Amino acid sequence: MSPPLPPITPQHRRDGFRNFLNNLNQRYGLQIPIPQDWSLVALGKETSPLRAVFKGLRILYYGHRPVIEDILANFDEWIAGTQETRTGRRWSFERWSFEPQVFNDKVRDERVQYLRHLIEDQLYLLNNNPSFSNKHAPKYSTEKTPDFSPKKRRISNEDDEEYYTAPNSPVKRGQPLTPDLMQLDISEYGEPGFRRQTDRAQAKRAPTFMEKLTAGQSAPRNESMELRDAPPPASDAMDTSFSTVTSSTSFASRSTRQGESFATDITEPIETQSTYVDSVVGMFIEQEMSMNVDIPASGGTADSLQDNLIAQLLRDGPFSIDQSFSEKIPLRCRYELERIGRAWNVPLDQRLKSSEIYSDHDGFWAWVQGHSQRGDRLVPEKSPHRAWDAAVGDFKTGRHSEVVVMTGDLDWCAKNEPGIFKLKLNPFRLERTCRFHRRFGSDRFLTLTMPAAARPPDHLRFDDQTPVLRESIAAWLTRNDHYCLGRVWRAFFVEEVKSKKKVKADPRFRVEFFAVDGIDFLHRSIRSSIAPPHQASDKHTPMSVEDLLEWHMPSAANRNQMVIPRTRVISLPDIRKPVMNDGCALMSRNLAKQICEQLGIQSDIPSAFQGRIAGAKGLWMVDSERSKHRVFSENGGDGIWIEISDSQLKIKPHPVDWKDPVDEEKLTSEVVNWSKPLHPVDLNIQLLGILEYGGHVKEYIAKLTHDRMWALYHDFAHVLQMNDAVLCRSLLQKLRPSGEDGPNKAQRMEQWMISDAEYIIRLSEAGFKPQQFWPLRRRLRRYLEYLLERHVEELHIRVPLSTYAYCIADPYGVLQPDEVHFGLSNNWRDPNNEFLDNMVTGRDVLVGRLPAHVPSDIQRRRTVWKNELRHFKDVIVFPTTGSIPLAHMLSGGDYDGDTPWICWDREIVEKFHNSDLPDKEYPPQHFGLTEHSVPMAQLSSTEDFLQSVFEFNLTMSSLGKCTVEHEKIAYDESIECPQAKELACLLSYLVDGRKGGVHLSELAWQQYRKKISPMKRRPPAYRLPDRKPKEDNIVDYLKFVIAESQRQAILKQLNDTFPENEGLNDRDEDLLRPWQEAITVASGRDHNTRELCLALSTVEQTVKNLYSQWRTSFANPSETETFSPKSREVIDKFAALGPPSGSHWLISLWHNRPEEWQRLLGSYIYKQHPNSSLSFHAFGEALCQLKASCQSSRSITHDVLATYRVNQKMVARLSAREIPDECESVEEDADEYEDEYQGAEAIESLSSSQGLEFYDDFEDDLSVE
Repeated sequence: MSPPLPPITPQHRRDGFRNFLNNLNQRYGLQIPIPQDWSLVALGKETSPLRAVFKGLRILYYGHRPVIEDILANFDEWIAGTQETRTGRRWSFERWSFEPQVFNDKVRDERVQYLRHLIEDQLYLLNNNPSFSNKHAPKYSTEKTPDFSPKKRRISNEDDEEYYTAPNSPVKRGQPLTPDLMQLDISEYGEPGFRRQTDRAQAKRAPTFMEKLTAGQSAPRNESMELRDAPPPASDAMDTSFSTVTSSTSFASRSTRQGESFATDITEPIETQSTYVDSVVGMFIEQEMSMNVDIPASGGTADSLQDNLIAQLLRDGPFSIDQSFSEKIPLRCRYELERIGRAWNVPLDQRLKSSEIYSDHDGFWAWVQGHSQRGDRLVPEKSPHRAWDAAVGDFKTGRHSEVVVMTGDLDWCAKNEPGIFKLKLNPFRLERTCRFHRRFGSDRFLTLTMPAAARPPDHLRFDDQTPVLRESIAAWLTRNDHYCLGRVWRAFFVEEVKSKKKVKADPRFRVEFFAVDGIDFLHRSIRSSIAPPHQASDKHTPMSVEDLLEWHMPSAANRNQMVIPRTRVISLPDIRKPVMNDGCALMSRNLAKQICEQLGIQSDIPSAFQGRIAGAKGLWMVDSERSKHRVFSENGGDGIWIEISDSQLKIKPHPVDWKDPVDEEKLTSEVVNWSKPLHPVDLNIQLLGILEYGGHVKEYIAKLTHDRMWALYHDFAHVLQMNDAVLCRSLLQKLRPSGEDGPNKAQRMEQWMISDAEYIIRLSEAGFKPQQFWPLRRRLRRYLEYLLERHVEELHIRVPLSTYAYCIADPYGVLQPDEVHFGLSNNWRDPNNEFLDNMVTGRDVLVGRLPAHVPSDIQRRRTVWKNELRHFKDVIVFPTTGSIPLAHMLSGGDYDGDTPWICWDREIVEKFHNSDLPDKEYPPQHFGLTEHSVPMAQLSSTEDFLQSVFEFNLTMSSLGKCTVEHEKIAYDESIECPQAKELACLLSYLVDGRKGGVHLSELAWQQYRKKISPMKRRPPAYRLPDRKPKEDNIVDYLKFVIAESQRQAILKQLNDTFPENEGLNDRDEDLLRPWQEAITVASGRDHNTRELCLALSTVEQTVKNLYSQWRTSFANPSETETFSPKSREVIDKFAALGPPSGSHWLISLWHNRPEEWQRLLGSYIYKQHPNSSLSFHAFGEALCQLKASCQSSRSITHDVLATYRVNQKMVARLSAREIPDECESVEEDADEYEDEYQGAEAIESLSSSQGLEFYDDFEDDLSVE
């Protein structure tokens, strides 16, 4: 007898099951293949006994570990040929010795078959005993999950055997069927037959969501949907439970006879953790998670605390709600029902017989809103019509690159709520597509945001185990299947969300899930590992997340294996070391033409496109007509080619080394943005300190600030004074650049009441005049106050001769190191008429890049004109000569899409002097930075890879904290002081910390801060109101001395010229007319006027009641508070009001023309409450159409209107009451369409986040872990 097998505790808990199988193979010589990355391919055919053993062990390992002890005890006893168990002796670890032996195939097959027999016996008992109706893993619901106890064991012919029993009434059972483990289809990621049957007892179960909805109510009339009770689970092949499970499997429970009955589903509690510490299972899995324990105090070990946290997430997590859907219900309807169920906290597990009712958006929501079981619950926000209509088939809209997406939010549970996270799904949204959406369908992806693990509520803080919550969340997300919407989801990507909003918000992370299987998936006996392209939402085939990642970034290719070269793609080696063209390369003009055609770009071909293609990302410059790659145009060639440089390639191999066949989606150019005509921009405050340090420009910038604020006032005053709707509309176009006119513009038009700007636009388009219509005048005033406040808080200082533009590296090498080339597509429009050219040449310019922390982050260079570069417009060309790339000088930038600030205002440029680059660079170790990058070849599985990625990326960046500290030091000392320059070096590491796998831990930061800035510093006065400003600081001076004083002066001037309450009691006669006409008709002697009087009286009472609810829905009677769900509920009630019944001709008109009924209701609300926003919130579109109908007008759709722009020449003529000549050429005014900024989303995004709160992180003394 050999010595006992030493205990093998997994060094990494994620390898527990693999280690367990390894030990079994070593002891018994079974040779059970251990699939890499949890794949079943290595297990042989579907009917293979090894596959059956593997499946059964995995079920028991993750769901019923004590049962494995009995199996191994009997198995060891059978092998040894002893009868120890019958004498009452328990099998133990000490008696399980390891004697390596060589078995022939016959002995091995006998052992596998006998082990399979033991496993099937136990699974049969588990599936037919209500005590074990937990499917393949514990199913967690809102009810308390029973504990497990080892006191009783399974029944056997041996009297000494113990039995798992229940203290309930006897259960009448049918004749047992022959067990067959192969019926248990638990294959991960959708092996044929996605089945997760529930053998739950029907007695004593709580009413389901659909049962509550249908209680006492029949299906709506004239609707084909019928509700019925679900059949017994045993006969429901597609009844699914939605939960998160530790195993990556799903299976159907054993078949039973229809005559079998189930008395109860409440059994004696059973522990999952064995009490036999000397057992083999205890030694194998003693550090694995325990499924039913509460989270203890933080004094425990990190491993035990993490096990408990994961168990909590599995038991009471956001995916643990027990639900069931039929595969016949479309995904669109399952999604909306899931949202309702979670919003109302009612489970959805009742089957629907038909789904035709859900094909209509209005009908579905009317059914939900009017349901008798709804009670006083608020109806969730409705999905937009366009998104609902497109959420079928391929989930695409009719617009280019626009798809429907499913999103939601995970939020912390309150202390009195079970679990850690709760899930809220958002309405369907329309977003720009991406490569993954195009290839696999946007419906196959679910995007959830979640709070930062470093910012948990107090009851989830573990100060002595800081990273444990983050690591637990990462393990739960990446190592488990998540069940929702009738699909199996796996997490594969996470990143921190960068909010563009100015208000401070808690940090959040975005997690992407991929649907690997589902009840509506097609399960074929033979299928490829990669799903076919362009599958409809109800025609998907199973596909694992491993295969998804392999498709995106092939693991073999990232281990440097060379394969067959490709055509059309040119490999471009980087220019020297250091790389002078980092991130950019050339593309052919013909390819650019095709891209323009696809994107609908009508203007000239852009000079550069930012995007992704074939594992590369960066900026592609459009080559000239005289291309150096003429070979692609010769002999009838189409001249289409693209270069990919080494620095652009993020995922190997290079496309020239790809192997056939190639997925065409990988060669699809994914355009993110492109160069567009430029426009003057505001000056960022980070640049102010450097400009003042290098040139003393404070007084000139103060003048620009003063002029800008007063110019804004004069624009508003002119609109009010002229009392002109056309001027009002023109003003809003001027204040809202067309960069905001993205793909969601039409959707914003549908929700115009929410935004002051859209409100003003809509009322102006309807013909309301600001002096005569007080609600419009009030909104104009509020919008001006908002803009002035932004000028003070964010210092919107417009420099007319400045802009942001893409920087590109000179592909021809014609520029000298101190030269740049800067051409424009249109003549620049300078309000001061100092510069009206389309080429900035022969003068010095300043270039800078954000974030800017040291004086050298702004550089002065000379503009020149080069014939070779003449085709580059609206981009600035940096040289590729010299020793250091100019982009790198600007706070470590590159050419993959950076948009530096460019200024050629002589008052600023000529005073500025360049500063030298920092003379000392510090290694990462100096700051305590740690590197977390690991070669792909060293990763043992995809789950290991994903968990490591999630653990790292769920940490909060220290960039914000370090930036705040740098700002404090620069404010108290100087931007040039040694501490500020040293800290700026740390910031350069952290800017790309995510990509480089570099992290600054909380402990390292605290230690370094004591060294670099030992004293406690206060924020600058411009961030801290109670601190005394420093007049020698340019930001303090501009904010407190200039901007704030001018804001007060402007508001005083506004009040003096246009008193706020002037016209408060005026009424618009056009809006009053529908109600007045109805009253006139009711007061006449026409037939059935009594019916009409009664109807109008009902309207009056209904409006009175709903207006009372409206007032109480706002915390502030001024109605300026955030639009609340209760307010939306009141609006929905108004929208649901239908015309009364009656035979009067006016009542018949309301029935035949619903818009007349809406105008009547809106007219009465406005008559009673003219200064309230309720009339426009409830019936704003009807009132605007009413107002427009009183003038010369015509209807137009939102999609068409979204393409229109205001012609400024026409505005001037209409304001002067000039009538244009009908024969006048439209081309004469064509250039006016370029009057306003048409700038790139990248520039708009940059400028929108460049206020005083450029970094959304803040110093709060909390950990980033």
